[in-house]
Amino acid sequence: KNAFADNEQSLNSKIAYSQKLFKGFIHTNSVYETSSGNIPNQEYIYIKTEPGQGFYTWIDYNNNGIKEFNEFEIAKFKDEAEYLRVALPNLNFINTQRAKWTQSVVLNPSQWANASGFKKIASKFYNQTHFLIDNEQKRVNDGFNINPFDIDEDKLLGLNFSLRNSLFYNKNLQRYSFTYTYGTSKNKQLYSIGDQENNTLLHQLEMHHKLGKFWLIDLATSRSENSVETENFANKNYQINTSGILTKFTFLYNKDHRFSLFYQFKDKKNIQQDFEKLQQHKFGTSYFFIGKKNMQINAEINLFLNDFEGNQNSPVSYQMLEGLQSGKNYTWSLGYLKKMNSFLNLSFNYLGRKSEDSNIIHTGSIQLRAHF
Repeated sequence: KNAFADNEQSLNSKIAYSQKLFKGFIHTNSVYETSSGNIPNQEYIYIKTEPGQGFYTWIDYNNNGIKEFNEFEIAKFKDEAEYLRVALPNLNFINTQRAKWTQSVVLNPSQWANASGFKKIASKFYNQTHFLIDNEQKRVNDGFNINPFDIDEDKLLGLNFSLRNSLFYNKNLQRYSFTYTYGTSKNKQLYSIGDQENNTLLHQLEMHHKLGKFWLIDLATSRSENSVETENFANKNYQINTSGILTKFTFLYNKDHRFSLFYQFKDKKNIQQDFEKLQQHKFGTSYFFIGKKNMQINAEINLFLNDFEGNQNSPVSYQMLEGLQSGKNYTWSLGYLKKMNSFLNLSFNYLGRKSEDSNIIHTGSIQLRAHF
C-alpha cells in the first residue's frame, strides 16, 4: 500500500507453446507476452571514448564544428566507433502496456525421401517462417492492450514487426541447392526529439552447387527497399532501392583449406529528395584454414569500385556507400585463432582499408579469453 499514490493495476504474462505434428512434418513454436510498465521520455547525449570502444561515429554534415544529434551514425568500421550514446537522468515517465507475439513454423517433409511421386518431390523442400510483433503503447487509465495487432498511432510508443520466410530446395546438399528468402520489417521508436521509423523489404534467391570434388559455386541475386522516416530531421529521410548479384567460386582443396574468388554488383537509388545513385563493383578473394593443432586462420582482400552521384557528405551517402568513399576503395583483413588449452583461447584480428583520398587505416586487436 502506498499512502501517497492511487493503486494501479498491471498485467504481466507469458505463454509458450511448442509442438511437432505428423511425425515432425510441422514444427511450431509460439510465445505470447504482455507487460505493464513505464518508460522515460528519454533524452540522450553522445560521449567520446577510445576508438573501437564505442558504437557511433560523428560526421559534421554542415561543417559548423558542433556535434548535433542528427550527425551521429552507427559506425561501419571499428576505428570510427568513437562515441557512446548515454541516456540522461529523467523523471518524466510514460505508463505503457506491451503486447508481444513470436511465432516460428517449420515444414520439413524429408521423411518422404524414400517415397515416390508427389511425396518424393516434396521431400526435397524445406520451409522456415519466423514472425515477430512487439507493440508498446501509452496506457490510458486502467485499460490493457492485449492484442499486439491493435496498433493505435495516437498512443503508439514503439513497434517492432518482422516477417521472414525461407524456402529451401535440396537444403545443405550443395547439389543444385536453392534458397528463396522473403523478408519485411518495420521498426518505430519514440525519442524526445520525435519519432523515427525504419522499414525494410527483401527478396533474395541463392544457389549452391558443387562442381566435381573441389569446386563450389555460389550465385545470389537480391532486391531490397530500405527507408527511414524521421519527424524532425529531413536530411535523414530516405528510401534506398537496391538490386544486386553475387558470384562466388570456392576451391575446396580439402576439409581444412578453402580458397574463394567472388564478384558482387550493387545498384542503389534513393527515390527521395536528392535522388542519389550508386553503382558498386566488388572484387574479392578469401582464404580459410583450420589446423590440426586447434588453430584457425582466415584472410580476405576486397576492391570496391564506387560510381556515386550525389553529395558525399550526407546521411544518405554514408548509408549507400557503407562508410566507404566514391572511386576506388580497398579493404583487407586477417584473423588468427588459437586454442591454447581446454579453457584458454587466443585471438588476433587485423583490419585495413584505403580510399583514393585517404591514408591507409590500420586496426588491430588481441584477445585472450578464458572459459570456466
